[in-house]
Amino acid sequence: MSHSPAQRNARQAAIKWFVIMQDADTEHPERSRFEEWLLSHPAHQRAYQEVCALWEDLDSSDRLLHLESAMQQKIFIEKTDRSKKIRTAITRTLSVMFFAALGIGGYYGYESWQNQPTMHMAASTAIGQIRSQVLEDGTKLMVNANSDIEVTYTRKERRVILKRGEASFDIAKNPDRPFVVDSGLARITVLGTRFAVNRFSSKVRISVDHGVVRIEPQQYLTTEKTAPNRYAEHVLTLRDNEVAEINLNGEAKRLQRSAEDAFSFEYGTITFDQAGLEEIAETLSRYRTLPVSAEFAAQQDVSITAVIQSKYVERFIKELPVIAPVKVTTEGDMTLLTPKKTQASRKQ
Repeated sequence: MSHSPAQRNARQAAIKWFVIMQDADTEHPERSRFEEWLLSHPAHQRAYQEVCALWEDLDSSDRLLHLESAMQQKIFIEKTDRSKKIRTAITRTLSVMFFAALGIGGYYGYESWQNQPTMHMAASTAIGQIRSQVLEDGTKLMVNANSDIEVTYTRKERRVILKRGEASFDIAKNPDRPFVVDSGLARITVLGTRFAVNRFSSKVRISVDHGVVRIEPQQYLTTEKTAPNRYAEHVLTLRDNEVAEINLNGEAKRLQRSAEDAFSFEYGTITFDQAGLEEIAETLSRYRTLPVSAEFAAQQDVSITAVIQSKYVERFIKELPVIAPVKVTTEGDMTLLTPKKTQASRKQ
C-alpha cells in the first residue's frame, strides 16, 4: 500500500516519538513537545495509533513462550511494561483531546442552538397605514405609517431593527430573553415595559409609558472586555413617563415632555410638542403621497405645538402659515416648508 509524503513523514515522526516516550515518565521534558505534536494534526494521532498497534502485536503470551531464553523473556517483559505505560499515557492524552473537543463542540453547538431564530418577520406600512400585531410571546407591536421594521426572536434574545419610522411596543416580560431594539442611533434594551421609538433622520426619540428602558447610543457601544463600562456616562435609564433623544453625535438628553404623546399615533392622532420644521416635515410625510421637506437655517427654525387628526394632514399643511411663521410651497413632486424669515432674506 502506497502512502503520501505527508503520511510517511507523520509515520516517521510517530516512530521517533514512540521510541523517545517509551522510557519517559510524566515529568519528562519532552512530553510537552510530544503532546503539542500529537494535538497539532489528526494525521499525527492516526500515525501514532498505528505505531502503538504494531507494538501491541508483541504484547502476547504466545510470543513470550517462543522466546529462547530467560534473558529474552526478561527484556521482553520490561519492554511490555514500558509499552503499557506508554499506551496508558496515550489513552489519557487522547481522552483529554476527545472530551476537550466534545466540550468545545458542545459549547458552540449550544450557542448556535441558542442563536437559531425561532421567529422572524418583517413589517412595513404604506403611507397613511398603521399596523398592529401580537407577537408569539404576547408582545404587542404597533407600527406607524410609512415605517419599516424587522423582528427576530431567538431562544436567548428578542431583537427588533427599526429601519424607518415609528413603532410602539408593549413587551411581555421575560427575564431570560431581553427585548432589544436597534434604532440606528441607539440600542434600547428592556425586559417588560411599554415604550415607543420614533426614528428621524437626525435623531431618535424614546418615550417610556411604564417600566424601565436602557438606552445606549450606538456610537459608544463597545465589545472591549477590558472596559465594559467605559462609556457608562452616555447610557441612559428611562422609567415611567420619561422621554429622551439621541442625536447623530451620540449625545443623549432627557426631554421635559409627556411620554403619552408618543402613543397618540395609535389612535390616529399626530402630536407636535415644540417640534421643529424637520420633525414636522418627516412626520407629515408618513401620511401623504407627496413628501414634505424642510429648508431652514439653524437660527431660523420654528417651534410648533399642535395636535391634529392624521386624516386632516392636508388641512393642517394649508393652515400652517396661519399658526406659525412658515411658508408652504409646492415644488415639483415635493411640498417645501421654510421659515418666513428665510423667504424675506432671499428676496433681499
